[in-house]
Amino acid sequence: MKKLKPYLAFKNYSLAKAIKIMQKNGQRCCVVVDNNYRLLGTLSEGDARKAIAKKSNLKRNIMNFCNKNSKYFIDGNYNYTDVKKVFFKKRYDLIPVLNKNKIVKKILLWHLLFGSKKKKDKKLNIKTVIMAGGKGTRLNPLTKILPKPLVPIKDKPIIEHIISRFAKYGINDFYFTIGYKVEIIKAYFNDTKSNFKIKYLEEKKPLGTAGGLKKLSGKIKNSFFVTNCDVLIDTNFVDFYNFHKKEKSDISVIVVSQKYTVPYGVCQINKRKLEKITEKPKLNYFVSAGLYLINPKILKLIPKNKYFDMNDLIKKSIEKKYKVNVYPVGQKSWIDIGQLAEYKKYLKSI
Repeated sequence: MKKLKPYLAFKNYSLAKAIKIMQKNGQRCCVVVDNNYRLLGTLSEGDARKAIAKKSNLKRNIMNFCNKNSKYFIDGNYNYTDVKKVFFKKRYDLIPVLNKNKIVKKILLWHLLFGSKKKKDKKLNIKTVIMAGGKGTRLNPLTKILPKPLVPIKDKPIIEHIISRFAKYGINDFYFTIGYKVEIIKAYFNDTKSNFKIKYLEEKKPLGTAGGLKKLSGKIKNSFFVTNCDVLIDTNFVDFYNFHKKEKSDISVIVVSQKYTVPYGVCQINKRKLEKITEKPKLNYFVSAGLYLINPKILKLIPKNKYFDMNDLIKKSIEKKYKVNVYPVGQKSWIDIGQLAEYKKYLKSI
């Protein structure tokens, strides 16, 4: 069972613990079993996402959220031709194999059956905005010379790595919000041969992470991507877009689970009475990953030519009763290189 452990979640686990298992195993799914390793169901990233969208308590038991009618094969009673057909048709990341007593004996994984290549991803004809107007002060001294979008990762600037992730899904129509060292950015792309289109939304003064989007009013009819220019996200953009459409969202936000250990004993106080001290508690929370899908009707909420952050736009959208949903991805799918220490750390890892 040692080889199966990274993919198993026991029936007494919380949803939060199961999410961590999926983040670690990289399969976007885990197999739910009892203490005898008997199959009870599977929990997918999509199941977890639905629970979060409904504001479910992450401490609740996974049996409240898992799929109890999940696909499985009986050991010795399947062939790999049929297995591959099922994987292709349903796009499963894994399928458990059981003995006659429904005890999990092995787990079939996509990447072991087919290698790293998955079924060819569908293409999206969607416009994408890359927010590249900031000064990138957290990346000083690099950004005293270069604008943040052109800070290099190996042989390409950050912004080209972001573009390549969208290009994988057929996206080739981009808007850049720019406001700092704009001539350097324009000169770089004027001298670079590419298969994508670029239009610039130039800011004469800093407009925050959402203020520049106002310039798109009346220019975009369908939902569009917006991304920070200091994050790299490896997730299926088609799945994200389909989620956005299915939920009829006005704003969809990719979020990442983060864990933080408070380095002190935390006091629980009732009036002036100390009731409890918890030593170095661990906190779990979701943070915005800096990638969004936005319905253009939301643009009317952005004030013209004023500083306005994405958090302001989300807050105002919620106040106005627009639909704002979250789309969780695993920690390994998100790289934030907006700070010098994180940037250097990432360079060492590649």
